[in-house]
Amino acid sequence: MTSTTHPRLALATLTALASLAAHAEPNVTVYGRLNASFERVSVGSGGSRTEVVDNASRIGFKGTEDLGGGNAVIFQIESRVRVDGGDAVALASRDSFVGLKGSPGTLRLGRTLGPVYYATYDYISMHNHDSGHSSDALLSMATMGNSTAAGGRMNNTLWYTSPSVRGFTLDVAYALLDEAPKSTASKQTPHHLGIVGAYDQGPLHAALSYASTQSTTNLDTDPAVRFNNDRAITFGGAYTFQSFVLGGLYERSTKTTLGDEKSRNYFRLAAMVPMGAHEFHANLGVAGDYSDTSDTGARQYTLAYNYNLSKRTKLYAFYTKIDNDSAKTTGGGGAYSFMGTAAGLDNSAIATGIRHNF
Repeated sequence: MTSTTHPRLALATLTALASLAAHAEPNVTVYGRLNASFERVSVGSGGSRTEVVDNASRIGFKGTEDLGGGNAVIFQIESRVRVDGGDAVALASRDSFVGLKGSPGTLRLGRTLGPVYYATYDYISMHNHDSGHSSDALLSMATMGNSTAAGGRMNNTLWYTSPSVRGFTLDVAYALLDEAPKSTASKQTPHHLGIVGAYDQGPLHAALSYASTQSTTNLDTDPAVRFNNDRAITFGGAYTFQSFVLGGLYERSTKTTLGDEKSRNYFRLAAMVPMGAHEFHANLGVAGDYSDTSDTGARQYTLAYNYNLSKRTKLYAFYTKIDNDSAKTTGGGGAYSFMGTAAGLDNSAIATGIRHNF
């Protein structure tokens, strides 16, 4: 279950963990990322504002214990931190788990985004790691259960990863998104199932995934009374050529709300051209209309430039825009946003920032 933590308590806990890690065996690693940008964000042809944006900064602790025979315990505790003056968040608010790794594969128990997101969307978000205002605003809600592009996680997840066989792996994740049904009339808890088949060999990464999320108040077996049942089939990947990297995905998603089922198609392309310490990026995402509902699509464009000061630090700049379909009819208009704006309004941001990994 999710919880909130007083800022001073969170700071004290992180300080204690860092002290323990400093005196622990060498298999415990403290790691993290600090990522902030200075941005001008706008809504439609109306108002705009200037702000400092934290782009999913985090701190984490991870490690292993060798059990012998090729087996090991693995663990990770990762927490969101903010460098823009925002409020502190709960300890272990990001991917946090304990598990076993060996010849049969890897098993994790805990909180995570899950394999569907990591094998498809996150893999082709090369310019700023799918964080901040330039993250993928058009992804399906089926992909991460009760999550959004802003970085929510799934609670109570069991995630298995098979060994790699000639580059092929299989991931299966099942998450009980809450520990109890949200409705006393329901016998099921909100849950998510994600299945991914992936291939990694040389310059090619490719993945085919299926996601199913039943996440809100009524999970009865009768489709006519299901409140929220999202599904998605996604195929995506990336290929590293000699002079550039090209990635993309196609997704067919379906959402069912109170028995009303609607589907859409979604395409995304991403390209990176490295030149020494320089990187040039371009991204395009196109979400089609939901079936039988006009003016509900959107497009997202991003152009970005990165300059790598070192292997761990980069300066960057980007321009991103969400171009929603106009609200031409009552209830129409694309409703995608990184600012929480109403349907039919466009969002845009121009930014410069710095990212440091440690």
